[in-house]
Amino acid sequence: MFDLDYQLLKVALDVSSLRAEVIANNIANVETPNFKRKYVIFENALQEAIKGKHLQLKRTNPKHIVGGLSVSPRVITDSSTIMRNDGNNVDIDREMTELASNALRYRVLTSLASRLIERYNVVLRGVR
Repeated sequence: MFDLDYQLLKVALDVSSLRAEVIANNIANVETPNFKRKYVIFENALQEAIKGKHLQLKRTNPKHIVGGLSVSPRVITDSSTIMRNDGNNVDIDREMTELASNALRYRVLTSLASRLIERYNVVLRGVR
């Protein structure tokens, strides 16, 4: 019933939620010695999948209807930089900027998802 737009929005919301968790973890460990910041990558993998037409749907059970994107987010540890003498590389200003950016992205995605669901409701009710 739900098309690829809905699937993409669902995955994007899941990625945004994961990104918020990772950023919150970075912020919580800003004073932890030797802590290395983590970040989420997803958008590049999605673009490559779309360009290369490798965007495949997956099933978690043979009885399920085909659905769900096979492109997944990855959490990467940034070991290439050191911000402080104690080995920690979390820059609180960067993390707060990323948090604000992710919050805005999440709001836009929820608004789009709400509009898409409302369109389905209009169709199901037969009201224009």
